[in-house]
Amino acid sequence: MQKRSYFSIYIAIAILVALTVCGSIWDFEIANAIYTGQTPSENIFGIIFSYIGIIPTFVGWSFLGASIFHLSKKQIEDTKKRRWLKGFGILLFVLSFFYFCNTLYMANSNAFKVNFFVAYSIGIATITAAWYLGYKLSQKSENGELLKKVLFLAMVSLVTLIIISATKEIMCRPRFRFVLSTNNADYFRNWWQSGRSIKENLAADSVTDEFSSLPSGHSAYSMFAIFIFPALADYVSKLKKYKSLLFVFGFVWWGATALSRMTIGAHYLTDVTIAGLVTILSYAIISNARKIYLKQKN
Repeated sequence: MQKRSYFSIYIAIAILVALTVCGSIWDFEIANAIYTGQTPSENIFGIIFSYIGIIPTFVGWSFLGASIFHLSKKQIEDTKKRRWLKGFGILLFVLSFFYFCNTLYMANSNAFKVNFFVAYSIGIATITAAWYLGYKLSQKSENGELLKKVLFLAMVSLVTLIIISATKEIMCRPRFRFVLSTNNADYFRNWWQSGRSIKENLAADSVTDEFSSLPSGHSAYSMFAIFIFPALADYVSKLKKYKSLLFVFGFVWWGATALSRMTIGAHYLTDVTIAGLVTILSYAIISNARKIYLKQKN
């Protein structure tokens, strides 16, 4: 990655850390100011980003999977290794189908009560289009390092998913809207405090999802946009001069998604900022793991 790109990431980290500090002091007050109090179907901004906010990761898996599937055939001579990579590409497509369609249906069921088959039809059409686009663009790309970059991005997104899922299960932080609905301020937890005891005391299936506030999954997956949007320049050479703008667009995408999650009372400020930091942390983990591997190999 170029020095300019690292500088952009450092700026993003500085913004996220500053917002996390603010949230650590005024989390409840900020959430209360941003929450609209509307139902999901009334909050159009919120429900739209319940759909599109996850696109960088979940639909991106299909795009990246198609690239891996094609490029492995084109660049890898070892038959066994090529089969593993093609299998990994197909796995990403399957994950894209499962996570995107399921999230799309859940968002619908919470808002417009769209039929299951309609939601999944839209999801299948979207991830299939992403696969086709990834396959075609990788065919036309002249970047000899593209396969390595695509594999790197895929691993970053998967590590993000693992960290987010594990942290949610460990922290069990009550959502802001849940705290309001109970009219009990004692249910509020700061981002460093676990809400597991409250969840276990209530022991109700109907409120299980209300204890997955930290970190915000939508915000983490939308932050992946700062990596995958600029990566499009590796497929289309004309986009290279716009890499910085694509990074900014990715960060704005995260901001819009994060704000939308707060407007529906699903998350606090620290939920969305820490989620963004988790995605960047995943990038750092994979980057350093790759450096260690190459060093040992040499």
